[in-house]
Amino acid sequence: MTATQPRQGSTFGMTIGLMAVVGGLWLLLNSMEVGVPRFKDLWPILFIAAGIGSLVDYFFLLRRPSSAGWAVAWIGFGVLAFTFTFDVVEVTTFGVILNWLPSFPFIIGLAMLATWLADKRRNDNLMIAGGVLVGLGVMGYAARFDWLKKFLPSAQMLWAFILLAGGGYLVWRTVIKTKS
Repeated sequence: MTATQPRQGSTFGMTIGLMAVVGGLWLLLNSMEVGVPRFKDLWPILFIAAGIGSLVDYFFLLRRPSSAGWAVAWIGFGVLAFTFTFDVVEVTTFGVILNWLPSFPFIIGLAMLATWLADKRRNDNLMIAGGVLVGLGVMGYAARFDWLKKFLPSAQMLWAFILLAGGGYLVWRTVIKTKS
């Protein structure tokens, strides 16, 4: 970078900056006795701030496709953490936490799919891996929650749909590339 070139923004700087703003705002409001939630209940907002930083990077700064995926991952993990801190899910035993274990492949799979879409569907490996991870997450949820079993088909049918959709897309994409 020379002295005449403008400095490009960075996702790391944006993320740390947003986290500092959130922390500073919380400290200010708390010192003014506004009645903000305790920080132990509010800490997942830092994940969401990191996700917003990645979204800003994707839409306004460097437009890196990976930033879209990171945004989905950070925001997904932030929302998951909020479900535990605000007792949306009552954590009484470690087994209750394990019920939410399928969230990890599900969120990571969604992040991979977001990266694939942001990259204008160039890397089909991201689509396949993302679809498989989302499928694993959905199957994990279906195995743990009876109410979800009513809405989802069997595991065999779920995988059949995932493979048909992924394989069909790859065949269609190959045919389209061959014609161009």
